[in-house]
Amino acid sequence: MADTATTRPQQPHTPTHGPTTSVGPAESATARATNLSRKTPWTLKENIARVMWMTFGAVAWKLLPPARSTLIRLFGGKVGRACRFGSRVEVTIPWNVTIGDNVRVREGAIIYSLGPITIGNDSVLDSRAHLCAGTHDMTDPTFPLVKPPITLGKRCFVGIDAYIAPDIELGDDCRVWPRSSVYKSASDGACLKGNPARPIDPDEELRIEEELVQKDRLSGGARP
Repeated sequence: MADTATTRPQQPHTPTHGPTTSVGPAESATARATNLSRKTPWTLKENIARVMWMTFGAVAWKLLPPARSTLIRLFGGKVGRACRFGSRVEVTIPWNVTIGDNVRVREGAIIYSLGPITIGNDSVLDSRAHLCAGTHDMTDPTFPLVKPPITLGKRCFVGIDAYIAPDIELGDDCRVWPRSSVYKSASDGACLKGNPARPIDPDEELRIEEELVQKDRLSGGARP
């Protein structure tokens, strides 16, 4: 007798992805703590002041060049006499800056003053120089903001495109060559060049440059 049983249709195959992992109370508490630790480091008052600085302050900075020092003072910064700032200078947090007399800050320079920045009398920040008093703690998984200070002594010169890292102190009469990056503090009269910047003898540096120019002239004269 023929088998009259019908064949049941096959059910579609449902892939499995392994066991799901539940988050326990300890993990949830850690996640909550991480989220809380990532909240803004600024107070409500500071956030309001920052908005005012980035809006009304930015307009006044462009329209009133003679009043730039006064504008920084109005927002809590300290600026000495006869200072000059280029129109495209960036001062991130004005109440964190202390600037001496007769300081020149040229076009495109950045005073990234998340932490305190002090610039001594008669100093110059050349075009696109960058003083960076703010970074993140890369050893902490939450990357919290840290704000180490930067201090420049009197009569310092920071060249074009030069970078001064957080937590740096330069003594009086220091010179930072263009496009150099300073990651270590230096004492009075230091001349710093390179990336990372290292102390150099400026007289020796000038002698080498003169020799290179002379060799170039000689080789140019020998060409057909």
